Amino acid sequence: MGLKKEERISSQRFKRWAIFKLPRQVTAPQLLTGGCGFILTRAGCALLMQKIGFAEALDSIVASDPRYARDAYVFLRDALDFTTKQQKKIKGTTVRHVAGPELLEGVRQYALKEFGPMVITVFSFWGINRCEDIGHMVFNLIGAGIFGKTDEDSMEDFKSVYNFEDAFVKPFAPAKPMPAKLPPGLPEPNPATSNNSKG
Repeated sequence: MGLKKEERISSQRFKRWAIFKLPRQVTAPQLLTGGCGFILTRAGCALLMQKIGFAEALDSIVASDPRYARDAYVFLRDALDFTTKQQKKIKGTTVRHVAGPELLEGVRQYALKEFGPMVITVFSFWGINRCEDIGHMVFNLIGAGIFGKTDEDSMEDFKSVYNFEDAFVKPFAPAKPMPAKLPPGLPEPNPATSNNSKG
């Protein structure tokens, strides 16, 4: 079972590409295990520097500001991705910047999608209890160089945009029962006589 001619050519191209495109200090074992921030695929090598950078940044952030759990930052990154995809669907173009209130709306939608009625419980476990907490996390990620910002962005963008109770609990609260309508022709019950008849 040898390689077909096309596969041999692809393999040779890959070897040439790998030799010329990868830094010289990368060894084959590092490349295969991803130890240097590369991943080996059939199509070639891809850099994983952003993910490694994100993980290292989270280590630093959580060590310096332990108010929020590491998973909360991963969720926030995923919520930003969700928000940009939603905005791309609406606007039809790639979104370059998401403002604070837009991100909070994306966080709300993504959290409801991911956690349903457990959002408040999960967020509380992570240390997130109000919109301002999400703002603090965003600015921690900005400080670490993971998120970018414009001159107009500030913590004020995250102040009291919505109440967590309204955003995450009310969508799952049972509807208030509607008073039952009696069929036409039936008399309304008399509360005084219906309570006395139990005796």
